Amino acid sequence: MAKGVTGISQTIKELRKFGYQFEKQIGLEIEAIAFQVEGDAKQKAPKNFGKLAQSISHQKVNDLMYKVTVNESYGAYLEFGTGHKVKVPPEFKELAEQFRGTGRGPQKKGGSFQDGLDSVTEWCKAKGIPIVMAKWIFLKILGAGINPQPFLYPSYIKGKKDLETNLQKLLKSVNKKI
Repeated sequence: MAKGVTGISQTIKELRKFGYQFEKQIGLEIEAIAFQVEGDAKQKAPKNFGKLAQSISHQKVNDLMYKVTVNESYGAYLEFGTGHKVKVPPEFKELAEQFRGTGRGPQKKGGSFQDGLDSVTEWCKAKGIPIVMAKWIFLKILGAGINPQPFLYPSYIKGKKDLETNLQKLLKSVNKKI
């Protein structure tokens, strides 16, 4: 780590002191981490039919910002849990609020009882559980909630640490050349 420099923002600020030619290198590091976070989240995502993992992707916002998204409506409920079992990390609080108590996310229609029941019925079929149990399983889920199964947050935390480490290495290599 470079002397007295900690954090991603401060490291980028220090790198920019050596000229904006490092902007491209910083952008490449950030892009690599976006790919990494996407891949890690896909690997960690709970698997049933694989739709959740397949829906995870990253998009470029600008040269120094990417976002990793989960495009299945139930992703937030698996990430944070439901009912009294919800656990939201501070960094994701604003994101999680979009799903709280609404049955829907931003610009997404909430699922109906029948949609939920249909999903559980499909799950029962895949697991060899008698379909007649689907309604009772779904009612249990609605009443008791589900435990969080974080996949995006741990990937984000790892990516954040790796980005800081990579930028620190870049800063150290620039300092050695001078």
